[in-house]
Amino acid sequence: PLPLGEGIIGVRAKDMNNYGIKIGLTLILVSLLIFIAALFQSVNIFDKTEKIVIIPAGASTSQVESILEVEGILRPDSSFTVAAKVLGLSKNIQAGSYKFSPSQNLIKVLLKLKRGEVIPPDQIKVTFPEGTSIYKMGEVLKGAGYADYKKLQALTSLEGYLYPDTYNFYPEAKVDVLVDTMVNRFDQIVMPVWDKTKKDTKYNLHEILTLASIIEKEAQKPEERTIISSVYHNRLNKRMYLAACPTIKYALERPTKKVYLDQLEVDSPYNTYKNFGLPPGPICNPGIESIKAAIYPAKTNFYFFVAKPDGSHEFSKTYEGHQRAKKKQSSP
Repeated sequence: PLPLGEGIIGVRAKDMNNYGIKIGLTLILVSLLIFIAALFQSVNIFDKTEKIVIIPAGASTSQVESILEVEGILRPDSSFTVAAKVLGLSKNIQAGSYKFSPSQNLIKVLLKLKRGEVIPPDQIKVTFPEGTSIYKMGEVLKGAGYADYKKLQALTSLEGYLYPDTYNFYPEAKVDVLVDTMVNRFDQIVMPVWDKTKKDTKYNLHEILTLASIIEKEAQKPEERTIISSVYHNRLNKRMYLAACPTIKYALERPTKKVYLDQLEVDSPYNTYKNFGLPPGPICNPGIESIKAAIYPAKTNFYFFVAKPDGSHEFSKTYEGHQRAKKKQSSP
């Protein structure tokens, strides 16, 4: 006999309900197995070639899926979107360049995206010759493809302290990284020399760098560095104007290759034709040899020099001798 209150229809309804639950559970299990199987599927398990795939900034999950399908990394029937949501990738896919292979299964692709395993961009190699100003350093970086070159050019207070050398930088590197690298190089090259030699000069480091920067700009022949240094030391000791043309060029907004008479009137603390002593700071970033020359000038009685066509100089002890040298160099 049937339980009280339960007829044949009730029993059948209960059986149907249990059957429905079993069907539902079976479908969920099958779907789960299909999903898991999809995670381990690849486009071609035998194709080990690697491709660079660029994921643009702000790309949605469906856009990323489309890019990966077009590039042959995902199968058209992949479960990428669903799996990305499960892994919390829907809004957190890092932009950049990734390296994928058609042999990689979906789970490997997803995990690489989740970890943001972007390929570091190729570094740019730049060389700053001795005597390069911060402005010119910025122009070199601009030519190499560095976007924030203007930020470096604005750091004029660091003139003289960014050591001229060859460096490798990433295009996306912050200016602070570039500056730290060059200042660290300055510390490695200059400071050990300065610590050993500072007792031999009456000038402080900033003054030596300032003088060295002028020497660097004037000395096209390395062997003349200490002689040019002696001229400036002699002038400083006699309280004469340094009258260094490179300081005029530094003071001008649009410098010319040759300094003209009217440019000597430029109103600037860097105008060493109108202001006694050294300018406020370096006019470029000098190399170590010019720094040494600023510390150890040659012992001469020279107070003047004029450039020759080959880049060397004729040195004179007197103004009259200097005028004769100028006339000789200007005559055809």
